[in-house]
Amino acid sequence: MSSDPHKPISQDVPLFVDLDGTLLKTDLAEEMLARGFRSATALFAAFKAFLATGLGGLKRSLVENVGFTAELLPYNQSVRDYIAQAKSDGRHVVLMTAADEIAAQEIADFSGGFDEVIGSAPDRNLKGQRKLQAIKEIVGNGPFEYLGDSQADIPIWEAATYRGFAKVPAAAKALAAQDSHVTLTPEPSKSKLRSLIKAMRPHQWAKNALVLAPLLFAHDYDDPVNLLRSAMAFAVFSICASSVYLFNDVLDIEADRAHPTKSRRPFAAGELSPRFGFATSAVLLVLSFLFAFGTLGPAFGAVMVLYFAMTTAYSLFLKSYSTIDVVVLSLLYTVRILAGSAALLFYPSSWLLIFSLFFFLSLAYLKRYTELLKAKGTDSLPSRNYWKEDLSIVQTFGITSGGLSLLTMAQYIQNEAISGVYRTPALLWAIIPLMMFWIYRAWMWASRGKLGDDPVVFAITDRISQISGVIIVGIILLAYRLDLHWMAL
Repeated sequence: MSSDPHKPISQDVPLFVDLDGTLLKTDLAEEMLARGFRSATALFAAFKAFLATGLGGLKRSLVENVGFTAELLPYNQSVRDYIAQAKSDGRHVVLMTAADEIAAQEIADFSGGFDEVIGSAPDRNLKGQRKLQAIKEIVGNGPFEYLGDSQADIPIWEAATYRGFAKVPAAAKALAAQDSHVTLTPEPSKSKLRSLIKAMRPHQWAKNALVLAPLLFAHDYDDPVNLLRSAMAFAVFSICASSVYLFNDVLDIEADRAHPTKSRRPFAAGELSPRFGFATSAVLLVLSFLFAFGTLGPAFGAVMVLYFAMTTAYSLFLKSYSTIDVVVLSLLYTVRILAGSAALLFYPSSWLLIFSLFFFLSLAYLKRYTELLKAKGTDSLPSRNYWKEDLSIVQTFGITSGGLSLLTMAQYIQNEAISGVYRTPALLWAIIPLMMFWIYRAWMWASRGKLGDDPVVFAITDRISQISGVIIVGIILLAYRLDLHWMAL
């Protein structure tokens, strides 16, 4: 965003600044409403207030029952700089907003630079013409400057002597082109499509490769029909997973802002609005269910519904409970294996499911361990029931779960039933030390703070992990294809 330094404005011209989308890169009420989905009490109170006093009452209820942290909000630094310059010029600066007045005052106190704050109250929603009327009550027929961003601000821009734009709505392009009256213009913003793709987390789709595990262990990869069905299952599951990521990120906006790296996520950074996130999430979810039931059948569709129900419950409230959260996370990975089996219309191996449960429980604890280790300025994780004092026990649980996954694999390998599946089952023993190496190396790296935020992403991007994975798959294929009788001696 840029201002024109060649247009000095008299100190007698007051500056009125909008909040949502202007001083802030986000909409405060939308964010609080989104986070309110975690609390039935807060939602009921907001709905009751809306019925009683309209939008103004709804916003006040959200402030009282959901709240926010002013220092974590994404501020538009160019607007803050412009406000500071106006104050140094001796001008009267007013935060004039449709956001709740109590919330606006808290933000103004943190941001600084305002002489007055006027916002919505339970008996009024200060937007559009109502906001213009409130400005006129202060300036009369005198000149004023207004900084805004939305379609609702057009009548105010039209009445203003000077106007600034945090964003330029399509209907306001003519107003923004009047150079002699424009004081602030937006800089080129990030592509909304690029931000959406980032929020959909395509790099996380690699987790959905677990739907291919039943195909691999059933050794049915020579069948083109099953190959196609597995590929379709992967694609549909990825669409559904992205829907969940969007939904989860909107609910986690404030917690993500307190995180050193998650604060750069598009919703936390204010690049995408909560409303857009919910709408896009709903579209992706409907598409995934249509493809699931329409192309892969009711069994696969039912597993998709189970996955969505579990992830929704996790996002809304289960993630706030220690131990339950990691168990649910491990089950969500196991559900991917169930989905792969359902796509192929056969039952998955119980050994595979048990191994998956323990292995991904270890990774879930690994994720919480790294988050606790990197938590800044706090003794606990925001929105999580984990404390710094839990580091050692989280580590113990995680390493133990990893060891149990190795024990499960060893019992599977020595099971007599697999001799009818693999020509040289003894080759499978080579997987144990490789898995042992990977699990304990990951935990060692985590204790040194070198693992990153997500152990699954680490497994996908780390070169040694990639090599280990290729070798393990190669061993499974060789054990199935090669007939080395001498190894049984």
